[in-house]
Amino acid sequence: MFSNAITPAPSVRADEPTNILNAVAVGAADIEAALHALASLPAGVRDDPFAQAAALQDLARALSPDCDALLAAALHARVSALAKWTAVNDPGRQSDAWAVLEAAARFPLCDRSAGIGFEPGGFQELILFISELPW
Repeated sequence: MFSNAITPAPSVRADEPTNILNAVAVGAADIEAALHALASLPAGVRDDPFAQAAALQDLARALSPDCDALLAAALHARVSALAKWTAVNDPGRQSDAWAVLEAAARFPLCDRSAGIGFEPGGFQELILFISELPW
């Protein structure tokens, strides 16, 4: 009798890691500062996720002295997602740098096969939209 009934989509769980990370307010300047913090790591540890996490925790404390670990985790996730997206979709870094930073701060993170990342098509669309803004 109810075989054609419409069922609501499963509700989004607030405790899913991507939802928790997406709830942290991050700006383009924060992403830029995170990239600079990671670039300033010594070459021998630059690819070490623990060294990255420590550097971003220090940055998070500087940005928000009373912050908890969520800001550092959100920055780490967004910078990692940006690196993954750039490696595949913009290896020559042809996109407008400001638009990329703004998009990385705003676009929702999602679970991907390679871990947390950005949905490539939507992320590219947001970059193009931002780069066409008149200011």
